[in-house]
Amino acid sequence: MSKLEEDFKRHLQRGRFFSRDDLVVVAVSTGVDSMVLLHLLMQLPTEYRPRLVVAHVNHELRTQSNQEEQFIRRFCRRHGLRLRVAHWPRAQHPATGVEAAARQFRYHFFAATMAATGAGYLLTAHHQNDLAETMLMKLVRGGQLSQLVGIRDQRSFASGQLVRPLLPFPKARLRAYANYHHLTWYEDDTNQDETITRNRYRHELLPVLERENPHFLDHLTAYHQQLMDLVSWAHHQADRQLADVTTAGQLVVSRWRQLPVAAQRLVLERWLERSVPDIKQAVIDAAMAALTSRHHPQQELSLPAGYQLVVNYAVAFIQPPRKMLGKPQNEGTTVVELGQWYPINDQQLILTKECRPDNAVYAQEMWLAPEQWPLRLRHWQPGDFIRLRGGGHQQVRRILIDQKVPNQDRAQQYVLVDAQGTVVWVVGRKWSWFDRPTDYRYRWRRVMIAIQEQ
Repeated sequence: MSKLEEDFKRHLQRGRFFSRDDLVVVAVSTGVDSMVLLHLLMQLPTEYRPRLVVAHVNHELRTQSNQEEQFIRRFCRRHGLRLRVAHWPRAQHPATGVEAAARQFRYHFFAATMAATGAGYLLTAHHQNDLAETMLMKLVRGGQLSQLVGIRDQRSFASGQLVRPLLPFPKARLRAYANYHHLTWYEDDTNQDETITRNRYRHELLPVLERENPHFLDHLTAYHQQLMDLVSWAHHQADRQLADVTTAGQLVVSRWRQLPVAAQRLVLERWLERSVPDIKQAVIDAAMAALTSRHHPQQELSLPAGYQLVVNYAVAFIQPPRKMLGKPQNEGTTVVELGQWYPINDQQLILTKECRPDNAVYAQEMWLAPEQWPLRLRHWQPGDFIRLRGGGHQQVRRILIDQKVPNQDRAQQYVLVDAQGTVVWVVGRKWSWFDRPTDYRYRWRRVMIAIQEQ
């Protein structure tokens, strides 16, 4: 057994990724990395070797693609390996973004293969150089520290787990193994195309860093492991604290503010990541500012993918893209007739009557002048105000702010107005004051204005 085979076996033993009784799908492109992975798996002692299914995608991107397919078919027949092949028809290739579309097709096929065969694992040939390239690209691009971890050696995928058993091993070692054992593989010409970002890191940046320190890849792999441990621990702690500062999925702002600042950021990031994809540092900073603002207790903040963070005094919640609140659906005015119930929301009705109605949860006596009739019910509008005792005025907007009415509820707030358009009642919140003459009981009309639960 060669040194790489021995190290590979020990790595599998330590990681306990799978056992000899498991069925695994091995993604094989016929490049050197995946051919080495397949060969190493085949060389495992019987007590460690899982059952294998080889999965190959013919992307139809090059004339060589058909040769690669025929090669892996012959290889699997010769070694008695199960093989599943998929074609990505040229007609389905997009004009731009071919790399991303090809990857999406591959992983969809791998998931389907796992489902069809009952395999619990997908194995790919990502190695130490891939890890370094990914970490460097994320470092340059920016983002969250948890994303800097780069490629993990295993994660959930489809109906099972995606495992990358070659992650601790550098590309040079895999190529040396392939040459020593006279393995056959195919080179992908696109790997030399330096218009592709990853290739520039591979051919230009990584060699420079390795010249600075030949152990650069090992050091970066060690940082990767430390970061994974720290991120895992931080997520565990954040999840514990998140349970204390949320109710029904909403963030209770006062509880969250009691956390230390560092914990606030981690807990907030964890809460956002549960609902919103691709959270960047700038988004976390903006959300922190919104939640800690004492001067703007209500805010709406745009998040990626059309989501919104809504802060409403005591709580914050995430509004999904398709449930954004627009203008109130009913912008019209309804003439209020005595004895008729009118809905003001999904749970309540309003009624005006000359005597107190039965079953009302709230009723208020009101005297109104003849010229104030008929009353009308409508949504409040900018510029609406109520009259105060002593001749003053107060804007309806200020009433809603002072009573800390959430923005989405403000949009649906009704007012009862008289024939002159003067607000009689900010429904359920505050009444206007009308100065009455001494003979108002003879000339004005007395009514009971009531709310009842539906």
